[in-house]
Amino acid sequence: MEKKCLKAYPLITVIVPIYNVEKYLKKCIYSILNQTYDKLEIILVDDGSPDKCGKICDELKKSDDRIKVIHKKNGGLSSARNAGIDIAKGEYIGFVDSDDTIEPFMYEKLLSSIIENGTKISVCAVNYTYENGKKLTKTKLGNDCTFDFYQAMVEMNAHRIFDMGAWSKLYHKDLFNDIRFPEGKLSEDYYIMYKIFERAQKVSYVSTPCYNYLQRSNSITRNVKINHDHEYAAKSQMEYLEQKYPEMSVLGHVSYASAALTVYDSYIKNNVPCPKEEMEHFKSVVKQNKKYINKAEFLPKSKKIQFRLFTISTNLYNVVFKTYRRFKRI
Repeated sequence: MEKKCLKAYPLITVIVPIYNVEKYLKKCIYSILNQTYDKLEIILVDDGSPDKCGKICDELKKSDDRIKVIHKKNGGLSSARNAGIDIAKGEYIGFVDSDDTIEPFMYEKLLSSIIENGTKISVCAVNYTYENGKKLTKTKLGNDCTFDFYQAMVEMNAHRIFDMGAWSKLYHKDLFNDIRFPEGKLSEDYYIMYKIFERAQKVSYVSTPCYNYLQRSNSITRNVKINHDHEYAAKSQMEYLEQKYPEMSVLGHVSYASAALTVYDSYIKNNVPCPKEEMEHFKSVVKQNKKYINKAEFLPKSKKIQFRLFTISTNLYNVVFKTYRRFKRI
């Protein structure tokens, strides 16, 4: 996609929800402003941030007429994203979290992928970055390709080359016609992404890592609060798939069991004792979905062993989990 032809291409709205990230905000916004695809509308949503983010947003707006700023009462990540969607003028929409950065070619590549493959959504590989400068690509990159709805759901739920995150994707605005992020919940992406994929039917994949996802100890997704919404969202997806797509019932049930185990794992990661009744609940979810786990061809053997170990001995599971985290630094 040559620079001289950009005027022939559609407007992309990039929505940045902002809360308490003054240390990272300018770097994030500059990475968007420096895109090789410059036909952008950039909506900065100051979600009642108590630090200097609001002032920084206003200063940035003065420097580039592509920037719009919304100042609103704090309502959370979903509320901020929804506020941006509601006023977006672009034919396409992307999301960037305000402590992350994107590579200069991200939206050029994602839009090219959509146009070339006739899809309404594209997703790119992700770099996981750290404040010490370290950068890792955790996903199996593969090659550029296009997935149908079923294949895309498997890849997303199995976390093989992409996941639920809203930020590594470019969407046709029509996909959000009557869909919004659920307000007041964590794992907000999980609640809606399967519906977005269903509406799109095809997903094109860019194997080049374009999004830099910052891992920081005090980010909204890495705090000590145990995120039970992750399990609830997975259960909603399971029930939806079982009703509308019986052929995806194995995927839905396995993802639900995996989400329950992920919530339990968060207790271990944060050194928080798991209440006995919750531990029994997590075990029950895994056991109830055992037949689906055994049937899941997309599930690696190591994951099946993880499920089995958890149901046999949580004490042994905890030791193995902590040892794995220590050596793999996950």
